[in-house]
Amino acid sequence: MKPGVFLQILASTAICVLGMTMQVYSQSAASLLQSAKQEFKKDYTTQNMPQTVLDLKKALVLAPNNPEISYHLAYALDRVYTADASWIASNNLTKVEEISKYLEQTIRLSPRYTGEKLPLDPYSKLGSVWGNLALGFLSRNLPDSARWAFQEGKRKGAYSEPQLELGRNLLNSCSKNAILFSAGDNFSFPLFYLQIVENLRKDVQVLDINLLNSDWYCLYLAEYASNSLLREGLSIDAIPNLVSWKTGSVSTSINNAACEKGSNFEWDIPKLINGDFLLRSEYLLLQTIIGNQFASDIYFTVGFPKDDLLYLDSYLEFGVLLQRLSPCKVQRPKTASDYLRNYSINSLAQHRSAIANSPDLVNQLNFYRIGYANAIYQLIETEKMEDANVLMTALETRLPTGILPLFSPTLGDYIAKLKESLN
Repeated sequence: MKPGVFLQILASTAICVLGMTMQVYSQSAASLLQSAKQEFKKDYTTQNMPQTVLDLKKALVLAPNNPEISYHLAYALDRVYTADASWIASNNLTKVEEISKYLEQTIRLSPRYTGEKLPLDPYSKLGSVWGNLALGFLSRNLPDSARWAFQEGKRKGAYSEPQLELGRNLLNSCSKNAILFSAGDNFSFPLFYLQIVENLRKDVQVLDINLLNSDWYCLYLAEYASNSLLREGLSIDAIPNLVSWKTGSVSTSINNAACEKGSNFEWDIPKLINGDFLLRSEYLLLQTIIGNQFASDIYFTVGFPKDDLLYLDSYLEFGVLLQRLSPCKVQRPKTASDYLRNYSINSLAQHRSAIANSPDLVNQLNFYRIGYANAIYQLIETEKMEDANVLMTALETRLPTGILPLFSPTLGDYIAKLKESLN
């Protein structure tokens, strides 16, 4: 055999072996990733996240350019670290930077992540991780460190301008010294960011309903927050995770000049999700209302879970982004100008890529649409057709689908039917 032919055969053999080896590596990485995905689908109490972390780190060595692996690894690490409920309130910068590293890698490899998604997309998860660290600093009375943590989160890809603009609209819609109940990382952390980094509307007490179930957040509020959510004599460290409660009528005095003097606010809680118990967060929500006596306005962000409202939903005064707990029986009719007031929506066109890359952001920004559509419906119901037309025009010009896609066909159908009614 000629030497040249032998070398050619040898080279071909080497290429085949290398190809087969790469294929085996790829299959191994895929197998490890699939195993990790199955672990995430198990009940939270039975997940073996430490082993999942090890498997995904092996997979990432075999397939370093796979964004799904780095994304799931970030989540697995987060699950491992948050198994200790006290970790958020301590100095955990090293752990946060490790989780963040893999989320940043996911975004770098796939800015518009299309892999299998866990609760939050990579951008939202970044905001959650750095936001939790910031609140941990706040719980230790380290506001400068909290400000730095929020700014780091934004520098790495969290807290986009359209999301912060939404937060500004939420805060600026609140009256002075209001109490604002929020739910979910994508709403709460941008609000905290704006208050800590931009010093915006620090008179508003933002309370995350989910965090109220954690010891460190409640102790932070009691010790450092500017406005106390607790009525006099209530010791927050004495509140258990589940509070025994008898269903029935709840009542508080109304200290509000807009209502009849000396009147009471009453509502009924016929049933509790947890049997004869309130979650700590639900109990604190009740105590806030009872102790505040409507001296300050109480608001809930749009999308606030109905299950957490304790049957207060029928007492909420509708707004586009906020709902105000109204103690008075008579509510003032609204016009289009009321629904358009305070809402600056100017950042969408300049931040198309941020919107296109984050499904969570698309869902969140569509609350503008839902709010405007519901307001149009109410105006039609009260036969204020001119105001309804003004608001429909504003909806279509300020929120074009070419920039902000509809998050569901159902919403598109709803808006189309409203247009038919107007025509």
